[in-house]
Amino acid sequence: MVGTTDAPRFLVNYDETWVEHRVSFAEWLHRYLIGEDMTGPNSAVFYPGPVKLEHLPMSAAERPEPRYGPDRGM
Repeated sequence: MVGTTDAPRFLVNYDETWVEHRVSFAEWLHRYLIGEDMTGPNSAVFYPGPVKLEHLPMSAAERPEPRYGPDRGM
């Protein structure tokens, strides 16, 4: 058929605006994390990192130590 695509259809709702992306969720997430406008016009969010990761405590006395992800290099 003419005009059809095999790419998945991914819809995002942000601030009463719907945006359609013809990419997989993994591709959408990658683009969102690198700072592209993926939830609507002028919606880019970019945190240069490194990202702080911290496990939840398993008991009241436990004090988990934070870990940091790699530098984003951007």
